[in-house]
Amino acid sequence: MQGLASMDAGQWLGVAGLLIILPLVAWFERRPATWHLGFATVILFFGLTHLLLPGRTMALWTTLALVATIGAVSKLKYRQLGFNLLAGDLNHLAPSSFRGVLADHAKMVVPALFGMAAVAALTVTIDMMLDEPATPLPIRLEVFAAAACLYLITFRSSGGTSRFRFQLLTQDRAHLSAFVASLFGAGPSRRPAFVDIDAEPSPLLPPAPAKQPPGDPLPHIIMVLHESTFDPRRFGLPVDDCFARFFSPTAGLSGTLNVEVFGGSSLQSEFSILTGLSTRSFGSDSRYVFHLLDGRIRHSLPLHLSAIGYSHAYLSCDSPSFLNRGSFYRSVGLTDVAYAETLPPPFDGERWRREHHDEQLYDHALGSLQEQAASGKPCFLSISTLMNHGDHHRRVFADDLHTGIRREADAAAGSAEYGEYMVRLAETVRTYEAFRARLDATLDGHPAIVVRFGDHQPSFTASMTGRPPSDPMLYETFYTIEAVNCALPQAVVAPPALDVAYLSTLTLLAAGAPLDPVFATRAALLEAEPATYFDPDNRLKRRFHRALVEAGMIDLS
Repeated sequence: MQGLASMDAGQWLGVAGLLIILPLVAWFERRPATWHLGFATVILFFGLTHLLLPGRTMALWTTLALVATIGAVSKLKYRQLGFNLLAGDLNHLAPSSFRGVLADHAKMVVPALFGMAAVAALTVTIDMMLDEPATPLPIRLEVFAAAACLYLITFRSSGGTSRFRFQLLTQDRAHLSAFVASLFGAGPSRRPAFVDIDAEPSPLLPPAPAKQPPGDPLPHIIMVLHESTFDPRRFGLPVDDCFARFFSPTAGLSGTLNVEVFGGSSLQSEFSILTGLSTRSFGSDSRYVFHLLDGRIRHSLPLHLSAIGYSHAYLSCDSPSFLNRGSFYRSVGLTDVAYAETLPPPFDGERWRREHHDEQLYDHALGSLQEQAASGKPCFLSISTLMNHGDHHRRVFADDLHTGIRREADAAAGSAEYGEYMVRLAETVRTYEAFRARLDATLDGHPAIVVRFGDHQPSFTASMTGRPPSDPMLYETFYTIEAVNCALPQAVVAPPALDVAYLSTLTLLAAGAPLDPVFATRAALLEAEPATYFDPDNRLKRRFHRALVEAGMIDLS
C-alpha cells in the first residue's frame, strides 16, 4: 500500500495505460491464436513512438492512441465490407474514396472521427500536464531494436506473410496485427502475383466459331450493373410479381451470382467480369486490382469484342479518378467511357448528386447506343448504376413515394434499412422497365442480349439476417440474360449458381459470339464447375493461369 501511495502521476498513468491496452488488444485480435502477434505489434509501436518521444508514459499513451485508431477503423471496415484494414487502403483507396465513404456512411464515420480526435486530444493533454524525465537516446534506440527483433521473430514464427495473404484478412479477427502485417509484405505487393498458379501450363483449347446462323448479325450486348442489389427471396423475404420478373425473367436465363465482395468494392466485381479472372487469385492484393494490374491485362472481354467487330460504350457512375477507374478501363480496352460526374447538360448534375437515379443513366445510354449502332457494327454497351448504393438509413426520395412497399418491407424484415432498399429497388424496377420499352424502339429490330447483375449486397444485410460478414450467403447476388429480337442458343443453359468470373463467358455463349482460345477454355471450365472459379486445389485452373502468363495475356513481370 505504501508503494502504491508513493507512485507519481506518470507512474499512475503508465499503469492505467497498460490496464487499458492489454484487454483492448485481446478484443481487436479476438482469438488467442493471434494474441501474441497483437502484443508483439504493441511492443513494436511502443518502441517506435518512444524513439520519437523521450517520455515513457507519453510514448505508452501514444501507442494506445495508435492501437485504438487502427483497431477501431479495421473493425468498422470489416463490419461494412467484410475485410480488415490494410496499408493499401491508405495509399491506393483512401485518396480517391474518402469523400464518398464520408458521404455514404456519415452516421458511422463522423462519430468514429470524433472518437479518434478525442483520443488524440487526451494524449496531447497528458503530454502537456506530465513532467517526466527523458529517456536517453541510446536506451531508446536499444528498446526500438529489441521491439523490432521481437516482432519479426514472432511474425516469422507465426507463419509470416503466407498466414495473412488472404484468410486472416477476411475474418473478424486480427484487426491490429493484420494491418501491421500488411506493412511487412502481406499486402499490397509492389508486383501482383497469382496465389493459385501451377509450374506447368495447360494447352488452351482451339477457338470456337460463332453459333449464329449464317448471315445473321451478331447481337448488341447491353450489360447493366445494378449497384448493391440482391434478390430478397434468397433470405426468404416475399416479393410481388414485378420484383420476381426483374430477378427471374420468364423468357431469359437467371440465377444466383456468386461474387467476391460484401458491402462494397464494386471494382472487384467489375474486374472479374472484364477480365474473366477472380480477384481472390491475387490474395491480399484483391482490393487493389485496378491499381496493381493496370496495364498488365492483355486479354479482356472488351478487347475480345473489339477483335470480333464490336464497338463499345461504357457508362460509369463514378469519376475517372475514383479508385483508378479511368486508367484501368483504358488498359483493358475500354476507350469510350463516359462518367456520370462529368456528363454535360441535358444530364442533370444536381439531381444526380441528390438521387443517383438510374433513369438519367438510361437516357444517356440510349443515346450512346444510337450513335454506336449507326456505324453498322454490333455494340457492347455497359451501364454501371448507383441508386441503391450507400447508407440505407438515409431516405433518398420523398417519404410519400412507395409508402406501401416501405411499410411491407419494414414489417417483413424488421429493418428500416431494408424498407429503404425496397423503395430504391422499386424505382430501379420501374426505370428498367421503361428503359426496356425504349430499347425496343432504339434497336429497330436489330438483335440484342441484355445482361444484368448485382455487384454485391449492401452492408445492412449482415445485421438484418444476423449473419457475420464472412457468411457465404452474403456473397450472393443475381444475374439475368434476356434476348431482344432474337432467341438465345438452345445449348446455353442457366447455371443455378454462377461465379462472377464466368459471367463474361456466359454472355459470349448467349450472344452466339465466336470464342478465342482463352474464352473457349473458360467455357470448358464453366461447364465443369459454374458456381466456383477460385479454387487453389484445382490443378486445371492453376495450369490455365500459367498458360495465360506464358502467352503474355497477363504480365506479372
